[in-house]
Amino acid sequence: MSINFISRSVLAVALAAGVASAQLLNSKSMDVIRVEKVGISAGKIDSLAQMLGHQQAPGKKLTDEMMTQLRYAVIDNLVGQELVKLECKKQGIKVSAAKVDSVSKLFKAQFGSEEVFQKELKKSHTTPEQFKSKIEDQLKSEILLEKNVPYPKDPTEKQREAYWELNKGKVPINDTISGARIFINTKGKSAQEISDAKDMLKGLAAQVRSKKATFAQLAAMYSDDKDAKKTGGVMNKFVPKSKGDAFAKAVAKIKVGEMTDVMTEKDGVSIFMLTERNDGKYESYKFQIDYILRVQAEQERQMKLKAYLDGLGKVYKVQYIDKKYQPPEAIGAN
Repeated sequence: MSINFISRSVLAVALAAGVASAQLLNSKSMDVIRVEKVGISAGKIDSLAQMLGHQQAPGKKLTDEMMTQLRYAVIDNLVGQELVKLECKKQGIKVSAAKVDSVSKLFKAQFGSEEVFQKELKKSHTTPEQFKSKIEDQLKSEILLEKNVPYPKDPTEKQREAYWELNKGKVPINDTISGARIFINTKGKSAQEISDAKDMLKGLAAQVRSKKATFAQLAAMYSDDKDAKKTGGVMNKFVPKSKGDAFAKAVAKIKVGEMTDVMTEKDGVSIFMLTERNDGKYESYKFQIDYILRVQAEQERQMKLKAYLDGLGKVYKVQYIDKKYQPPEAIGAN
């Protein structure tokens, strides 16, 4: 299967979403998906999708296409969580109370004070016991997945050098560069909408810098470039001046691995991450090589994860009742 850069891996809607979404468990909406005896309603899926969208792009209007992709991400997560939970129970995986307490304290600390945290629990109709139960389920899931589909290790310098040795002969030496772009179309938009688009790009750049998301994931989800969903915003080699003087000046200020400030283009605004200068020097390609190796490793893991969850979907019954809520290559679908 081909893996999109859109974040659809299991448990991406993590602990923060767990508290905020607890209130949705009382939704009166009809179930659109069932995993064994557990039903998942359209209301829960849509609410979580909206919350996830607003977290990743504050202030941006969520289009129908974006909502569809967000729903798919949420559905894969919710179905995967239920399958993993069932398998954890079957295997008798346990987590110590001390570990649960430790992680709970770390999570509570994000709210600043116990009082604020308790108010958030009350607002989401979640009891302290339910909160701890969610933490426990999360920790059990991590144990199971790390055992069966471990996260790839970071590329080593030796691996990067080996990749360079295999491919350096294919590198043309010229004035071209490579990189990835997130582009927001502002044609026909108001001044306020253009300002909002710039703020959104600044927010996305901050997520990349803080390692909350990769540039490719965000480009696939938010860029208006029609190919970004497949490429993660990666652009073919080009000469900076071909994109205009403003672009060339912005790129000249950054090093490989860095991002430009928000740039104004003919029909929109964008940010650009420089991944390669084609000067034939290994140092200029290290970031791109590292990126390629990470993407390859994560794609391999996603394929293994999908296969593992599909396997669980044959052990435990998964029903997609409403086809609108069935992602392409849905987990456990016949």
